[in-house]
Amino acid sequence: MTTFKKQPDFSLFLQALSWEIDDQAGIEVRNELLREVGRGMAGRLAPPLCNTLDTLQIELNALLSMLGWGYVSLELLSEEKTLRIVHEDLPQVGSAGEPPGTWLAPVLEGLYGRWITSQPGAFGDYVVVRDLEAEDLDSVPRQTIILYMRVRSNAL
Repeated sequence: MTTFKKQPDFSLFLQALSWEIDDQAGIEVRNELLREVGRGMAGRLAPPLCNTLDTLQIELNALLSMLGWGYVSLELLSEEKTLRIVHEDLPQVGSAGEPPGTWLAPVLEGLYGRWITSQPGAFGDYVVVRDLEAEDLDSVPRQTIILYMRVRSNAL
């Protein structure tokens, strides 16, 4: 006799957890917590050292595929000295997050921040931020756009 074992589904648990974290900790604390989770994930699942952006993109997509977390395209904006990270198909935790459907986006900030800074030539004085102006916030987003750039100095 053949038996089939159903894979556990954590979506209901994650949705209830997201609401509780948001209600009890607030948005800023939640976002920092999720960034730390992303950094931790990146430490456990690290890409090899890559000498080109194209190679890094291939390696990151292989890792994301293992997780079932969509895919990424990387673009160097040399004039702005910024790496534009366009992540497609991030899993959603229902409508959780601001804007709705983006609850896991801070995880990507931590994940990419650690992945990118582990690469040759990466700079340590960096900031990773979501580019909300570039995202279509009028609908449940399919893209998360992240910018990785040097910290701007106020010194003259």
